[in-house]
Amino acid sequence: MNKIILLNCYLGKLPWYFDFFLKSCETNPSIDFVIFSDDEEEREIPKNVKIIKFTLADFNSLASQKLNLDIQISSAYKICDFKPAFGVIFQNQISGYDFWGVCDIDLVFGRIREFMTEELLDNFDVISVKDSFPSGYFLLFRNNSIVNYLFEKSKDYKFIFTSNDNYCFDECGGAYDEVISGINILDVPTETESIHHVLVKEQNNIRVHFDLFIIEGTPGKIKWDNGILSYKNEYEVLLYHFSSYKNNIFAVQKRWKKIPKSYYIDKYNVRKSSNIFFAKWTDHINPNFKNFLFRTDMFWSKKLNVTALRNLEKGQYSYMNRTVFIGKNAKQQNYLCYENLENQFDLTQMIFHSKYFFNTQTKHYYRHEKNSFSQVFLDGNLIKYSKL
Repeated sequence: MNKIILLNCYLGKLPWYFDFFLKSCETNPSIDFVIFSDDEEEREIPKNVKIIKFTLADFNSLASQKLNLDIQISSAYKICDFKPAFGVIFQNQISGYDFWGVCDIDLVFGRIREFMTEELLDNFDVISVKDSFPSGYFLLFRNNSIVNYLFEKSKDYKFIFTSNDNYCFDECGGAYDEVISGINILDVPTETESIHHVLVKEQNNIRVHFDLFIIEGTPGKIKWDNGILSYKNEYEVLLYHFSSYKNNIFAVQKRWKKIPKSYYIDKYNVRKSSNIFFAKWTDHINPNFKNFLFRTDMFWSKKLNVTALRNLEKGQYSYMNRTVFIGKNAKQQNYLCYENLENQFDLTQMIFHSKYFFNTQTKHYYRHEKNSFSQVFLDGNLIKYSKL
């Protein structure tokens, strides 16, 4: 059997979904996991999981040494760009393994070996669980020098690794919309060359497999049962990615003392009971009620006209390849412009939901974030605009 080790570097307090992740690691005993973390909380760890104390300073020092570059990143999130180089940075950890991989911790695994079969591992060098671009939250690499140094095939890797900005190097350089629609990444104008560019350019030398083995978003109807992860009681899946759920404004964060042997992941809730009444409440009634409260708040905020937004910094903000501009009028009130800059949309603070504001013309509403803001959709999911 091919030996597999999965690596993660998470700095900061480990979040509520980490316990779900750990439980799903435990039910994959033939795969080893190493997590580099500076979290001090003591917890019960499965036998196949190792947590290594690690800081951002440790990462900068080790990455600088292994990559022969001056790495001085200041944000833990920036480590995502280094994932394709983990086989070099953490080479001491992967010795003796046939494959090493990267995985995020906002995941619940099913039976990994049911998807990462011996046939698949024997015939491919890089395996993505997304069918359109490299899945940075779970990506396998054959453990040899050619594959481990693939990242050096990008003409921009030195620039990316020595910058503090994030370039989505571990996936497709931010060109998600284009590659999902079927456009070849090499035909998309991107700021830098990502690992996806490299894999496409090297397809005659490296055997790469793209497939869809996962569930994302907030679809509900997911069940985890003693390590088997299924959707709609029909399809077995490799993993569920909490990326949308964890940021959804309607979603409940479950902090159980002990993760049960079986549980359900609804659109906005995780429950032990099989009683579907709870799913109906959390998936439909409660979100509809909360949306009604937001709409009521927008109505009165606009009618009273006393809370024009003023505290967003002027400038360009981006989400993937989408850009918006936040400006200020003569009264220092914020307005929003989309890419064409032709129309200015006034922004108003909500009266009763102080973290939220809205576009008075389109009725889209947004949530304040640190140095950014997120647009909120009716299903509670977010897209985050960060300042350029």
